[in-house]
Amino acid sequence: MKLPVDAIYFISLPKASQRRNRLFHTIRHITDKHGNAPQWIKANDGNKPGHVVDNSLKKSKKRPNMSLGEIGCCASHREVWTTIVQNGHETALVLEDDARFEWPKLEALVENFDKLPDFDFLHLGWEYYAGYKEQTIEKVAIPELPNLWKGDGMWLTHAYIITNHCALDWLKKTVVQTNGLDAMTADMQSSCNAYGFKPCIAYQERGTSGTLRSQIHHTG
Repeated sequence: MKLPVDAIYFISLPKASQRRNRLFHTIRHITDKHGNAPQWIKANDGNKPGHVVDNSLKKSKKRPNMSLGEIGCCASHREVWTTIVQNGHETALVLEDDARFEWPKLEALVENFDKLPDFDFLHLGWEYYAGYKEQTIEKVAIPELPNLWKGDGMWLTHAYIITNHCALDWLKKTVVQTNGLDAMTADMQSSCNAYGFKPCIAYQERGTSGTLRSQIHHTG
């Protein structure tokens, strides 16, 4: 399946070979619109992030210091955004290695991509976490894509499409990390044309216990 984006990038730690193999089993079926296979961006483990981390600006003081996982997650996505900007991609799909697709919904997105409103950020499977801030959200009336919403407060970063302009803007806004990337992107969505699908097109794989396979220790 050719997706209507200029590139597809997936983020994975070098040591996470089992997670990556499960992802390969999923993404072997997709290419970008030029026929190129998804490209691996090696995840940052948080020890050398390449950006400033300021815990004093963190909104939640319950756990005052960001975890290495949260720092590495932010650094990894910033690396992808840098690559998008440097390569001049108009749009790119960004995946984490626990992303999985609802294939009929992905096919519907591809078939109806030209019906989407102009967007900067398109989330393929968001959740909302109450208590962080009040979410501003509204349903978008596209019969072929009935699960589309416009607004902010869309959490999770496992699967999204981002434009070159938005990638550049978010690079500037995350030079100083003030929280986990989920929280920061949920905030930054309020200053761009952000849309997202709920129920999802892409979800996070769960383990046998039913919990998410995320490697990140979130501090809220």
